[in-house]
Amino acid sequence: MDVETFVISISGLLGLMVGSFSNVCVYRIPRGESIAFPGSHCPNCNHDIAWYDNIPLLSWLILKGKCRHCSLAISARYPFLEMLMGISWALLAWKFGPTSMLLEAIVLVSLLWILSLIDYETGYLPDILTLPGVLIGILFAWWIGDIESSLLGAVLGYGVFWLVATLFFLVTKKEGMGQGDFKLLAMLGAFMGWQALPFIVFTSSLVGAVVGLAYLKLSKQGKDTEIPFGPYLAMAGMLWFLWGHEILSSYRSLLFP
Repeated sequence: MDVETFVISISGLLGLMVGSFSNVCVYRIPRGESIAFPGSHCPNCNHDIAWYDNIPLLSWLILKGKCRHCSLAISARYPFLEMLMGISWALLAWKFGPTSMLLEAIVLVSLLWILSLIDYETGYLPDILTLPGVLIGILFAWWIGDIESSLLGAVLGYGVFWLVATLFFLVTKKEGMGQGDFKLLAMLGAFMGWQALPFIVFTSSLVGAVVGLAYLKLSKQGKDTEIPFGPYLAMAGMLWFLWGHEILSSYRSLLFP
């Protein structure tokens, strides 16, 4: 086995295990519970989960998606996030190889998946993840020598959405965006610099508007239904982090053929 294949394989396996821990974060953080204590337990009957029932993907399949003790269903989100993390880490290892960029990519993408699922399930983007995420992004930028862009990205990321939300409230007297979205965009700006913000804001707004309108129409929900915006920000941020240079090159070639 060559080095590249080994790194990809190990990254995928580690991603599966981190995916299992990420499920703990998605479930417990919005409820204000410790992610360390108590150990893994069934959310229905509170029975401790043995190690052999806590193997990523395999245990859920063997148990047919049910708790061994109370037989109530275990959410499909558990194997979904485990698989998502495993595949993501393997693909990131394939793209970046054993470099500092791989470490940064793994941290950022893992945070974004966790935040997206929390926001999707609860409509909440917890400060305990976004604010340390801003600091981590700045530290990575300091490591690679681009801290000015990172600091400006964090400030503008927060400021842009704060300004939009403030103007929206002044005009409509309604809250149009949560402060968690401000902090998530600040985190993305810290990781990728201010240059990423126009693409992230435009893409997330466009996709969010299209998907949101389609959801409201198909589900026949009222127009005041709140739709989490965090997953769209996360998606746009991942796109820029992975293919930002290619996106810029394509844009320039369209403007200057």
